[in-house]
Amino acid sequence: MKLIFLVIFLISFHFGIISTLSPPQDQLNALYHLINKFNLKMFNSDNPLPEYFCIFYTCNPSTGSIISEFKLFNNIAAPSNEIITPSDLKNFTDISSLELVNFQIDQELLYSKLNNVEIIIFLNVNGVKEINRTFADYDKITISCKELDNSTFKLSYINNATTYFKIQDSFLNLINDNPELPSLSNLWLEIKSLPNISQINLYQLTFRFSSDFDINSLKLRYQTLKSKKITFLDSNDSNLIYPCDFIKEQYDSPNQKSVVSFDLKFLPPIDGHVIDLSDKNIESISYTNAGNSFNIIKNSKSVFPILVGYNVEVAYLNGNISQTTPLSQFGRGEIISVIGSNISGDLDQNYRPTDGIVRRLYDFSNNFITGTINESWCNAQLIIRNNRMNGQVPSCYSCYFNYPMQLNNNRDIKTFYNAFEGNNFTNLEQNYKCTTFAPQIDLDSDTSLIIYGNDIGFYGEKFIIQDTLLCTTYQVIEFGKRYKCGIHPNYSFKDLNYIKINFKFPFDKDYYFPLIHRSPIITSVIFSNNILQLNGSYFSSYLGHVIQTINMTTYSFEILNSSDFFSIQALSTIKVIPNPGFLLLTLTTNSMITRVYINSSTINNKLCPNDCTDDDHGICNLYTGGCVCNNNYEGDDCSVPQFYITSVQPSTTNGGEAIFHGSFGSDLSNITLTIGKKDCPITFNSSDTIKCNAPPGNGIKTVMLKQNNKEFTGVGIYKYIEPSIPCPNKCSNNGLCNSTTGICKCNNGYTLFDCSALINTDNGNNPGGGTNTTIDPGTGSTNITSSQTHFQIYLKSLIEVDINNKEVKSYSLLKNWIFNKTENEIEPNKYILKQQLINNNSTNSNGCMVTSTIEEIKDKNGKEFTFAGTSFIVSSGSIKFTISISNYTYQNNLNTLKLELISSVDKIDTIDNCNSKDTEIDTSNVNDISTFNYIKISKNNKIFSGRFINKVMSDGRSTFFTTTTRNDSNSIIVTLNLPHCINECLIDPDFSVLVSNDFKSECDDDSSRKWFLPVVVVVPVVGVAFIIIILFIIYKKSTTFKIILHDTKLKKLKNINKYKK
Repeated sequence: MKLIFLVIFLISFHFGIISTLSPPQDQLNALYHLINKFNLKMFNSDNPLPEYFCIFYTCNPSTGSIISEFKLFNNIAAPSNEIITPSDLKNFTDISSLELVNFQIDQELLYSKLNNVEIIIFLNVNGVKEINRTFADYDKITISCKELDNSTFKLSYINNATTYFKIQDSFLNLINDNPELPSLSNLWLEIKSLPNISQINLYQLTFRFSSDFDINSLKLRYQTLKSKKITFLDSNDSNLIYPCDFIKEQYDSPNQKSVVSFDLKFLPPIDGHVIDLSDKNIESISYTNAGNSFNIIKNSKSVFPILVGYNVEVAYLNGNISQTTPLSQFGRGEIISVIGSNISGDLDQNYRPTDGIVRRLYDFSNNFITGTINESWCNAQLIIRNNRMNGQVPSCYSCYFNYPMQLNNNRDIKTFYNAFEGNNFTNLEQNYKCTTFAPQIDLDSDTSLIIYGNDIGFYGEKFIIQDTLLCTTYQVIEFGKRYKCGIHPNYSFKDLNYIKINFKFPFDKDYYFPLIHRSPIITSVIFSNNILQLNGSYFSSYLGHVIQTINMTTYSFEILNSSDFFSIQALSTIKVIPNPGFLLLTLTTNSMITRVYINSSTINNKLCPNDCTDDDHGICNLYTGGCVCNNNYEGDDCSVPQFYITSVQPSTTNGGEAIFHGSFGSDLSNITLTIGKKDCPITFNSSDTIKCNAPPGNGIKTVMLKQNNKEFTGVGIYKYIEPSIPCPNKCSNNGLCNSTTGICKCNNGYTLFDCSALINTDNGNNPGGGTNTTIDPGTGSTNITSSQTHFQIYLKSLIEVDINNKEVKSYSLLKNWIFNKTENEIEPNKYILKQQLINNNSTNSNGCMVTSTIEEIKDKNGKEFTFAGTSFIVSSGSIKFTISISNYTYQNNLNTLKLELISSVDKIDTIDNCNSKDTEIDTSNVNDISTFNYIKISKNNKIFSGRFINKVMSDGRSTFFTTTTRNDSNSIIVTLNLPHCINECLIDPDFSVLVSNDFKSECDDDSSRKWFLPVVVVVPVVGVAFIIIILFIIYKKSTTFKIILHDTKLKKLKNINKYKK
């Protein structure tokens, strides 16, 4: 003690805080008197300075009087035989606690209260040989005195005002003389027998039994003990072994659960059966020195002898149990400790907490358990120190080796690492590197979170939220896996977009998690040496938190472990070849997509206005700081909905309701619409539909749509429905005209769109009349060869034009096709050609795709198709082409598309002079008044014709469009003037090849005229979808259709079919 005082003094002197405060003179005199009387060595000298006492004790800062605790330690080596009396201490009037150690005391200190003292602690004192009257009204009394051993002590000696009473180091003959003791809550005595003390209700009762303790008194009177906490201790020299059955008489309080602890050796139950305490209101039960006999035998195995109720903590130390299985033998408490009890065998390999207790700790230290720890134990804390286990400690534990622990029944456990020491585990390292920790969160309410994940730990109350907030309410949902954390109601997550949580273990690291569902924000991108560096927010909180991918044009990147919520580092899986211009970078985080354009040769950090609103509205070019809006929006930040019409349902020439579909925004006021400069009063309008009463009229008109400062002009998109439609060439007087559709129904023996061709019925065998059709996947062209005459159909280009019909952008369709054959059991006769338009990307797609699907019609009765309400049949042996152009991105919302189709004819080598004729081209039936437009090319007694319906399916709705043509000596270029389609357009032309009456299969004297129809080609267009159907009618015995595969991977010629007639 002198050393402690000296250290305090030296520290105070070093920091210059030596106090000048000293006790008043009467207390100084008393202190010097005590030093001299008892030769005290607890101070720094025999005559310390007055100021030293206010360093050693607590003094009143105003008066210097000693307050609070007053402790005196007699010299242990040479204690004084002087007796300390009340008069020695009477001047210490302000102390509340008196502690005397190693003194001879005057018994009057027990019976007469000293001034304002409430607590007396007399340790290792002498001078008290018996207690024969009531103690003074101290609040707390602790006496350690060996001279009281074997004396009689009556409970009435305890003052009614005392709350805590303890006598130790002497075994007493305790007599209950029935005092009420209303204030007493804690009683600690060493006794030789147990009396009936049923009249006393305590909070905590502790008895130490003497080596000659009357065991029978325990069996008779245990049930009289009414205390929440009961502890029985054995003397250090006892050889007693106690019967265990008395515990069945445990007093059961309806108002509180009891805590029972026995440091006694026990015999097994008398009847050899488990002692059932499941109906007792017990919180925990401990046998800290159970002994080898305290068990029952089942199937030659020693098992736990007590059956406890639900959620009762169990401690069984220094006993004898054969194995841990079944775990149910230890009850269903949160903490189960079976330590030093000879357990052998393996742990259960399929641990499941199925009894409703979600939080559990098992301590099986100091046993002989073998085998490995199955990961199913991660639903519980496991203490397995000093056993014989091997293998790896599961990561749910190893990640927390450094976590501090304090267990009541196992003081050797300081950290979780200690819990696994003394075994043969291969990964037992104090600085173990955890790689499996993966936290997740869900927002449960404005003041609570669900925190869960892999290896999340067992200590959710330690989470720190937003630097300062702890879980004021804490609920275990699945121990080690999922927790509910509630914060103080004065705080809220309501206005937060993301949140920071510090996980003290295993890394003491901050993690950021989004509280809103939004796409990631990219603020800068640097690409160098095949490595991408992205900065921003709302990225994956850590690698693996959510699924996250990065692509730059066609290159994929592997995201590195250093990435977090605000930054990403990614490495390309292959060498990136720099491309000129801007590259599209796509980041997908948890299914949310953000796209930006970057310049790969420099830093990209120029933010766009309002981040282009969101990914559905536009893409930010981080190099220029400008937005690239998608088809539905415009403006600096792509926030303004575009204003356009995609399709029209017109009225008749008499006027009436007309319906317009498109994008008209959410503001539905001040909208006007004119048809051919005449007002069309609006009767209904929404964001995608407008209805109005069209004025009477006829022909093709331009539509003008206005709203405030927005305007859309649809040139030639409105065509009045005529009551009667003329047929081409009046059906050549060889058929009947349907004036509703403008389609001829030819008489028997005639064909072609105007019934001007005779159907040939000659089945000669001259090979000169055969027809061969091939598809070139390199150019996408369809080639029809018949008797040295070569007809060709192909898509030339797709052109975007402005409101003045000026070209804005053009895409060639003559190459870059990729061939695929479908593996489709339902439609096995389809072949697909695809190409993607370069530099035509929208924010919600991967770019504009053109797809040509080729289908062989094998049904003997042909196959029926329907387009824009019109049905038609494609005959058996025909070939149907479908070309799809989808997701086109316009430069301006007023722009439209033109699709150019070329039909041409050539001769092949030399031909029979008798069939040689010049090319003749007829486009006289191309007009926008009829339902259909027709073209015709004639050469070498062959006739190639095409028909174009003047309707297009724009975004799934039928609308009018116009067709124009231009031609040279051997070809016709057909231009289809499409509307402002956003998702897709559909058009539907069809083609046929005829053999003229003048065609001669052999140049001889036979001059008979033969007409026949060898091929019909029908072409619906999907997306822009463009369909070509070729129907073969055989001139000779057979016609062969081949697809020529120019791609290096597709080398074989495919014979599609042979037809005989």
